[in-house]
Amino acid sequence: MNLMRKLRGATSSASPETAEASSSSSHVQLGLMHLKKLFAEYTHPPQPLTDAEKDDKLYNMLPLFCKVFGTSPSSEMNEKFWDILSFCQQVSKLMVSEIRKRASNQSTEAASCAIAKFLEIENSEESSNGWMLLSTLNLLAAGDQSLIQVMTTASIPSTLVKCLYLFFDLPEIPESEADVQDGNSDFTPRERRILLQKIFVQVPAVQRYQ
Repeated sequence: MNLMRKLRGATSSASPETAEASSSSSHVQLGLMHLKKLFAEYTHPPQPLTDAEKDDKLYNMLPLFCKVFGTSPSSEMNEKFWDILSFCQQVSKLMVSEIRKRASNQSTEAASCAIAKFLEIENSEESSNGWMLLSTLNLLAAGDQSLIQVMTTASIPSTLVKCLYLFFDLPEIPESEADVQDGNSDFTPRERRILLQKIFVQVPAVQRYQ
């Protein structure tokens, strides 16, 4: 297929690679416009929202944010998304709230299980709220110092480090269940756990404590 693209490129004024890049850029621009619109509606709703409704709206934005900025230089977050600091603050507050809710009044083992279940990928990326939160924070943590400061103020570093310590009490997945694939998911329990470990240790706040 690559050879065919090269051959076509030799006889065409615009190569397929160029066309694909242009199409991808167009999709990113449309995604960014939609993201800005959704966040504006989130921060200035036409009618008051309950906390649950606000959380749902924010969760719905996370896959779009990751698609728009997942392959872009981190500097573009501040340049192209002017509300990035406010967005970062809301995402950080949501993560801290979700973790505290699962760790409150629990044994360390029960807390570690609840947090891991929340953060692990489920049927797909976009349907996994905790996974998308962690993925979004991973992108934000690669941004400039202003984003890091927002995350620090919201207690993201200390919260993630607490998760890391709790995970020391995370029980091993029974071998009889580790490689059993649920009919509704593309991942086995073992694969979900490995993926969580990989993305979790990429977050700068966690890397400093390894």
